[in-house]
Amino acid sequence: VEFQLPVFSNFDLNLAGRYDHYSGFGGTTNPKVSFKYRPFESLLFRGAYSTGFKVPSFNQLYNGVSEIQYTGQDLADPATCPGGVAKPNVVGCEVIRPVEIFGGKTDLTPEESTQKSIGFVYSPMNQLNFAVDWWEIERENTIRSAPRDVLIQYYDLFQSNWIRDANGEVVSIDRRYINSGGSLMRGVELDANLTGELAGGRWRVNLNGSYIDQFKTKALESLPYSADLSDRYVR
Repeated sequence: VEFQLPVFSNFDLNLAGRYDHYSGFGGTTNPKVSFKYRPFESLLFRGAYSTGFKVPSFNQLYNGVSEIQYTGQDLADPATCPGGVAKPNVVGCEVIRPVEIFGGKTDLTPEESTQKSIGFVYSPMNQLNFAVDWWEIERENTIRSAPRDVLIQYYDLFQSNWIRDANGEVVSIDRRYINSGGSLMRGVELDANLTGELAGGRWRVNLNGSYIDQFKTKALESLPYSADLSDRYVR
C-alpha cells in the first residue's frame, strides 16, 4: 500500500506499508515514510525512514549437522572456570575437548532492520547534477554461527549450548546458528553526473561512491555497541 501526499506545491510526503507472510514465521508489516522538498527548481531535499525483515535462509534452517572434535589445550568449562581458559593447576579449570556441533537450526527467528537517510540533489545546469545522502542501517536479532567466545563470555545466557552428560561433564558445544546481537552502519553516498555533446554525439561522465564512516557491532541485544570497526572491516 502506498500513498503520495502533495502537502504543498513543493513538498511531497510518501507513506507506504508492506505486509509479508512466511510459513513458519507468521506475518510482518514494515512501514516506509519519505519526503521530497524542492525550495527552488535546481535543489531538492529528500529523506526516508523504513523498517525491514529478513527470514532465515534455507541453509541456516536446514543445513546438515556436523560434529568436529575440539583438539585445543586451552578450553575449560566456563561453569566452573570463569573465562573458559584452561589452567591445569586450578581446580575446575581442567582442559576439556568436547565435540562442537555446526549446521542449521530450525528455531531461528527473523532478523529486523531500520534504515534512515537524508540528503539533497543539486542541478546547477541541465548538464550537471549531483546528489549527497547520509544513511544509517541498523540490524537487530542477527543470525550468525555461535562464536565460541560469546558462548563463553555470556555463559549464563547460553548454558543450553553446553551439552553435558549424566555426570555434568561438557561433551559437546552447540555452535549452530543463533539470533544474537546486531550491527550499526553509517555512511555517505555521492552520485554526480555530467553530460555534453561532441562531434554530433553525446557523452556522459558518472561518479558514484559510498563512504562508510561508522561500523559497530554487539554480541547481545542488551549490550552497548562496540567501538568503531570501520577501519578494520569495511574500508
